[in-house]
Amino acid sequence: MNKHEFIGGAIGTILSATGTAIQPSEVLQIISLVITIIGGIISMIVIPLVSWYKRAKEDGKIDKDEVKEALDIVEKGSKEIKESLDDKKKGD
Repeated sequence: MNKHEFIGGAIGTILSATGTAIQPSEVLQIISLVITIIGGIISMIVIPLVSWYKRAKEDGKIDKDEVKEALDIVEKGSKEIKESLDDKKKGD
């Protein structure tokens, strides 16, 4: 996953969180929040991990540096999701 795809995923998650904040109904807010979280996980963690796995398996083995890269992907994605949800809370 390149930098532009990640930025696109982050922007989409932030827009979704903003949409959640302006929902008129509490039930719709909850539904939208769940969808936002799922979308964030997919776009900022799952897709980058799939790309990482394909690159890491090209040589037939996964070394320590590649494992560290995967952990960094998960950490960065988790941080982005948390930040977008925190931004949503500030909008409440």
